[in-house]
Parts: sequence; structure tokens; C-alpha cells
Amino acid sequence: MGERRKQALEKFHRDSIMDAAGELFEKKGIDGTTMDDIAKLADYSKSTIYVYFKSKEEIYNSILIKYADMLAGEISDAASGAGSFSESFISVCDSVYSFKCRFPDYFDGISKGVRDMTVIDEEILSLIARGKAEKVIAEDVDAGQLALFLWSGICGMVNGVSCRDDDFKKRYGITKEKYLKGAYKRFYISLIRG
Repeated sequence: MGERRKQALEKFHRDSIMDAAGELFEKKGIDGTTMDDIAKLADYSKSTIYVYFKSKEEIYNSILIKYADMLAGEISDAASGAGSFSESFISVCDSVYSFKCRFPDYFDGISKGVRDMTVIDEEILSLIARGKAEKVIAEDVDAGQLALFLWSGICGMVNGVSCRDDDFKKRYGITKEKYLKGAYKRFYISLIRG
């Protein structure tokens, strides 16, 4: 068997297992899902599952990598699709919130740093470089530390607002969307003032 075909087959099997596991994780939770459940849904023997993944946690982390890559792409699109740095910043925050609402369990895993955040860090660093180029962010600011601050702040803002909670306005007298827009702007102001 050619090397390329072998790699394609391995990717197919890994993806099939991850798809089955992802479906189960969403229905039963990670703790409620067993390797037997995954094998049954994926239509593989349990021993075959172990050829591709050492544990359920390894499967989950592989799924997180896939979703982190997806989030990084959405952050990149949001940053590049807007005009000024401030518009890009707001757009990035909106894209993270949207992602959280669509994939809450995976966002939680990503935002808690369960996996290597390199792909997301790269997008945040790119946004910071743009801010420096537009002279909105001071040139002497440490980009790595600022990236951590930005990611932590954005996660804090979006995690503070439930995607499914319909009584936000009753409790706080403001819609979630209006609250988030204000929070993004206040965070942006603190960012540029250093």
C-alpha cells in the first residue's frame, strides 16, 4: 500500500472515531461516554479504537484541536474582514462569542487551555501586530503578554454571558448583545490606554 493511501486511510479511521466520539460527548458528556460506546457507534472493535487513540482523553483532545483550528480560522476571518483595528477587535470578540454559542463544550475545553493554543495565539498575535502597525497599541508592549491578556479578557467576557439564558435583560436591564458591545468597547479602551 502506498504511503499516501495509508495516511489517507489512517485519517479516515481517526476522523470516523472522532466523529462518533464527538456525537457521544455531546449527548452523554465526556465522563458518561465509554470507549465501548465509541467503538459501537463508530462500528469498530474496541481494540481498533486503541490502534488510533490511547484513551478517551486523547480522542477528546484531538477533537479540541480540530475545533481550536476552526476557531482560529474564524478569528482570522473576523480580523481581516473588518476595517480599522478597533472594528477588527470588536469583530474578533463577536466571532469568539458566536463560536462559544455554537460549540459550548469545545469552547470551554479550548478556553481552559486543555490543548496547545498555538493556532489561536498566532491569530491574536497577528491582531496585535496590526494594532501596533496602526499605532493603536504601543510598540514597546510585549506582544506575548498582551496576547494572553486579550485571550483571557475575551474569554472572560463571553463566558460571563450565557448563550441560552433568555432572562438576561430581566436580571440586568440590558440585552446580552448590548452588554457585550459595551464590554468589548470598554475592554478595547483599556487595551489602547495601556
